[in-house]
Amino acid sequence: MKFDFFTLGGRFRWEDIYNYQGWRIQRHVKTHKYRLLDADDIRRDSGTFGQCQETLLNYISSYELDSPADDTVIILHGFARTKNSVKYLAESFKNTNMNIIAVNYASMNKGLNAHAQLLTQFLQNIEIKKHLHIINVGAACLLTRKLLNNSNNYHHYNIVRVLDINPINSGSDFAELLAETRIGRWIFGPMLNDITTRRAITIPKLPQDIEHGIIFCPSTVSVLIKKMLTKFDSFPSVTPPSEKSYADKTKTISESTLFPLENRNLIDNTVQFITTGSFADDEEENKSGKESSEIRPLDI
Repeated sequence: MKFDFFTLGGRFRWEDIYNYQGWRIQRHVKTHKYRLLDADDIRRDSGTFGQCQETLLNYISSYELDSPADDTVIILHGFARTKNSVKYLAESFKNTNMNIIAVNYASMNKGLNAHAQLLTQFLQNIEIKKHLHIINVGAACLLTRKLLNNSNNYHHYNIVRVLDINPINSGSDFAELLAETRIGRWIFGPMLNDITTRRAITIPKLPQDIEHGIIFCPSTVSVLIKKMLTKFDSFPSVTPPSEKSYADKTKTISESTLFPLENRNLIDNTVQFITTGSFADDEEENKSGKESSEIRPLDI
């Protein structure tokens, strides 16, 4: 075992392969080298996956790290973002006695199929004692659908609930525009095409026996950009199917905010759905009009 140095946590070039109580084994997207980071993003070892895993086992014994809780919550960040963007969301589960894992994946370096394979490997590596819940932000909803579509035995993961926050289940109109430009494809990588409408709607929906909820809380910036883009003749304002058709339980948070993932109302409803399977005022919400279902957020 050795002490190396502080890192930035591998935001865009490192993929999480393993997680134990905040300690992570990551793989570089280009060199495929592995490293072990502790809960403070300090590199503790590097080399092969086996070497990093052995070092982690030694630290578990030395530091007497607690065993994971029975229920596990996986949080997947949106497109062109990192796990740091869901930090506040992850911290809100501290008092729920759940094992919270914010997974980092290099969204701008690989396509959806590659990310789904990575997530499959990640789930196979971690210990899930009882139930697994997944929280998707933005385009991560497509990653989870791709994951379960590729897996013939998703029951093995004991997935109980999936919650989408500002999802783009029907694809992103914004991605459609960016994918038409060479510089857009160069900057955002192969996943940009995967989240366009024409590709997103071909991915099967989640299995019906998984409790699926959606929270709509678009940022003020995304709403303004959406209004500006609708002025272009080639920009579709609505692309069926509507987002509300993907889940039986939905929640719309109307108050305007710059950072939806720090919205207290959104946080409270997220924790409530994951722990109980329902939102506040579920019946009233699901009987409301469909105006909000036609507003597809730009938070990808």
